[in-house]
Amino acid sequence: MTPSSDQQVSEPRSLRALFEPRRVAVVGASAREGSVGNLVWRNLSSFEGDVVPVNIRGGELEGHHVHRSLREVTGPLDLAVVTVPAEATPGVIADAAAAGVGACIVLSGGFAEAGEHGRVLQEQLVTLARGAGMLLLGPNSLGLQVVGTSLNASLTRESIAVAGGVSLVTQSGSYAMSLPVLSADDGFGFAIGCSIGNRSDIDEAEVLGHLAARSDTRVVCLLLESVGAGEALLEQVRALVPDKPVVVTLLGQSPSGARAAASHSAALATSRRVWEDVLVSAGAIVTRTGLEMLDVAALLDAGPVPGGNRVAVVTNSGGIGTELTDLLQAEGLEVPELSDTLQQRLARDLPSYASPRNPVDITPVWSRFADLYPSLVEDLARSGEVDVVVAVLLQRAADHAVAERLVDTVQTLRRDGVPVTVCVCWVAAQSQRPVAAMLRRADVPVLEWPERTARAIGHAVRFGRLRSAPAVLHPTSAESGADTPPGLGSDPAVDLAFAADQGIPLVPGTLCRDEKAAVEAAADLGYPVVVKLQHHSITHKSDVGGVVPGLRDANEVRAAARRLLGSYQDAQVLIQPMVAGVELLVGGLRDPTFGPVVVVGLGGVLVEILDDVRFAAAPLSEPEARALLRSLDGAAILDGVRGSPGVDVAAVAQLVCRMGDLMVRHRDLDALELNPVLATPAGCVCVDVRVSTATPERPNNRRPFSPPRTEPGKVRCP
Repeated sequence: MTPSSDQQVSEPRSLRALFEPRRVAVVGASAREGSVGNLVWRNLSSFEGDVVPVNIRGGELEGHHVHRSLREVTGPLDLAVVTVPAEATPGVIADAAAAGVGACIVLSGGFAEAGEHGRVLQEQLVTLARGAGMLLLGPNSLGLQVVGTSLNASLTRESIAVAGGVSLVTQSGSYAMSLPVLSADDGFGFAIGCSIGNRSDIDEAEVLGHLAARSDTRVVCLLLESVGAGEALLEQVRALVPDKPVVVTLLGQSPSGARAAASHSAALATSRRVWEDVLVSAGAIVTRTGLEMLDVAALLDAGPVPGGNRVAVVTNSGGIGTELTDLLQAEGLEVPELSDTLQQRLARDLPSYASPRNPVDITPVWSRFADLYPSLVEDLARSGEVDVVVAVLLQRAADHAVAERLVDTVQTLRRDGVPVTVCVCWVAAQSQRPVAAMLRRADVPVLEWPERTARAIGHAVRFGRLRSAPAVLHPTSAESGADTPPGLGSDPAVDLAFAADQGIPLVPGTLCRDEKAAVEAAADLGYPVVVKLQHHSITHKSDVGGVVPGLRDANEVRAAARRLLGSYQDAQVLIQPMVAGVELLVGGLRDPTFGPVVVVGLGGVLVEILDDVRFAAAPLSEPEARALLRSLDGAAILDGVRGSPGVDVAAVAQLVCRMGDLMVRHRDLDALELNPVLATPAGCVCVDVRVSTATPERPNNRRPFSPPRTEPGKVRCP
């Protein structure tokens, strides 16, 4: 039960009552130690605004009059934090609505996550809140922290200690509870921690829209167990990026639901790969784990964003330096050998047996670490030869003297406007963690161990590339709801005619219902030809021997047509000339979470074995379509290999854009697949079309249909 994407994008609600309250009520406030009401009351003791206790028992709480109901509170209330049991919550929300409260946070559990009875209770909350125009966060939320105003309306036992520019929106209570610990123990800085719980009203997309305008938020992290309003989320990510990076970790898989494999595209579209690809296509940084999310967020928050992919490493361990170099290169980054001039300058300060190349290996000269690390980092950052400098701190290098000098160096570089990212790869004992925390508090990002360091830098570099790319005007598709012809998805002739009408370039061909028509069609088209089985129940023709290529005379065509026409009742055969080219897949899907999605990949009968496909939310601009094609693992084939010419990538990109537009405009299209699309230096052409529709009139995609015929036994296809 979330607001529609149209409501969230075109008519955004103000969330100021939730995130910027001046007066807060705690419903269920209590003096009893260990109770939720007592915990929340104490958490709000440092809030800059006014806090009002509410409890049905009345009385006093630490000198404050306890109101028995929100209706009794005089004066306006921006926010009510509800801690009472689930059964009592609808009455509290009704009181809040009557009292004109702007927003409610429901911390209580026992709602939709607990079964049918809880779901009914949750629906009551939403109905009451929306009827009064009141915001509702939760239920089953861990709460909200806003560091700048000391608002801790949450179930965490401590408040976030260090202010920073990272805001976390999460469904995971454990991650929300970890923020104060990470802040106090490890020096991570946060702006906001928001637990959306069951997101019955406010969801991640709406919170993202609010954070876009907040000056205290420089990086947004989303840690979700599923995606609610997927299309709205994509719109918000596009609007926010690249001004503010959005880092997403999804635990488990989005609720895409089971779908019969009606096409290659659907079979390849596991929910995880869809959500990951479409979020990346919208500009989000997608990470595998929560730790990876926090690493890249800390790196981007400290800044500056890397302007390129050249990385310098300063280390006192050759093994760690080599491992980090390998991992950086696996991320597509470069660890370049430094120029002779720069090497000579660095070597003047290094021991004779050290290496000034890259990685720069100081060797274990412990007594000089506090001088060498900062001087080498500064020389490398100012050299113009690298975009990122990583100082590997381990053992005796991970001490206060080195850290303090590094902080001074980084602050000087930033003050001078040196646009190079400086971070620390931390490989040290637990007892030395206070040193890492000190670095983080001084805005020097600390990334633990080479693997986490390389991953975070890789994400940051890719974001920097996105931010520096020319602005792309995202296309506005034609109005959705365009009609599709009767029989679409049920009859091959209608499918092919529909594709041609939509501007999809097709290999010429003829649909035939008997052998005689097949032989005549082959003669008209010219040999050699291919004969293909056409039947609504067949997904993959080659799996049932339904494709017979390279036929060179009438006898071969007649034999092939006889066999295929006899294999299924009401079968047809498609006769086409043989055409060569690079085989690609171009398709479209209607994802239950993210809506219209396009898919591209290396196609043909091996598409599922190669499994080299990418997805993106529709519609796409032509630059976005080109980038999607270039992201394929086998993209080099598009430029020609082993003497073969490259293909017309622009023509393929235009076809991808057309596919996206079709999926947006025709909302009853469940899937549309072109496989293979043959790409050549002169353009591209589609060999086969597969359509699946999902409408009340055709729920099973089996509606019988007799297409018009241009001649007895034949249907000419464009």
